[in-house]
Amino acid sequence: MAIEVGSEKAICCRCATAYGKRRGNFPVSYAAMYKGSGYLPICKNCVETMYLDYLQQCSGDAKQAVRQMCRKLDLYWNEQIFDTVELKATTRTVMTNYMTRINSIKYAGKCYDDTLLSEGAMWRFDKPVQTQTRGETQPASTDDSTLRAEPEDRAVAIEDIPTEVIEYWGPGYTPDMYQDLEQRRIYWINNLPDGITPDVGMEALIRQICSLEIDINKCRADGRAPDKLINTLDKLISSMNLKPGQRGDEAGFEKTPYGVWIDRLEHDKPVPDVDPELSDVDGIIQKISIWFYGHASKMLGIKNMFCKLYEDRMNEYRIERAETDEDDDDEELFNRIFGGGDG
Repeated sequence: MAIEVGSEKAICCRCATAYGKRRGNFPVSYAAMYKGSGYLPICKNCVETMYLDYLQQCSGDAKQAVRQMCRKLDLYWNEQIFDTVELKATTRTVMTNYMTRINSIKYAGKCYDDTLLSEGAMWRFDKPVQTQTRGETQPASTDDSTLRAEPEDRAVAIEDIPTEVIEYWGPGYTPDMYQDLEQRRIYWINNLPDGITPDVGMEALIRQICSLEIDINKCRADGRAPDKLINTLDKLISSMNLKPGQRGDEAGFEKTPYGVWIDRLEHDKPVPDVDPELSDVDGIIQKISIWFYGHASKMLGIKNMFCKLYEDRMNEYRIERAETDEDDDDEELFNRIFGGGDG
């Protein structure tokens, strides 16, 4: 079943919280009602809140609470799936784990209608559907048309695989192989970086990557070294530009020198001009221009504006030697300055 996974902004229809993307914030669902987006219209936080409310209303019976959630959200309910999930989850997380299990390829596309059909109660509006709770024995049904839920441990048959999956991967695989391939494809599609929509070329690469991952696991299980397969997988991932060094994500941001970012900011978003009344209030720019740039220019012999500013300022502090008559000798000049001679 092909599901187009988008990263557009979404708003939870229950709490009205706006999210930047659906992936990671809304539960995935392959039911026909949500086929357009591939997600439930309510966020994960609301799903958890609703489940806990139902759990409190039914005195802590997780099975009743999960079934009510399935009926409320049009999700497939299967008691065998719940029993398997309940053994591996706490009462608080059982709903999340249950939704993960029904999103597998074996139950893709099923909804609460399939539950009612399996119980023979699809078109029975006169009586409520009776469910089995802990410690109770469910009465045997006298209706011969009542179908039992599919056992969880039944082997996957080729009839259980949707036609769309077979057409996507091509014929010739076993049912288990179809299931593994589709699970890997869903994983890759759901974890693509934001803003990337798979095209025909990327879909072809994803198919090869999924097949290689399964082959690598089989090699390791058989005790064989999968080095060649790993090298091929590495090249395919490089072709998709998904390596850390190829992505323009936070890792790339951290590697960008500060000078480059400063240059970008100066060209893209330069600092606005300062109000003339506030510009160089302390004369810092003038001092740097004269005593740093001007002095450096003077030492290096560079004739420029800063050098001229430096010369003009230095002229203010220079003392020129006074001119004397030609007949005055050095001793007379010394005595006149420092008070030597008669006296």
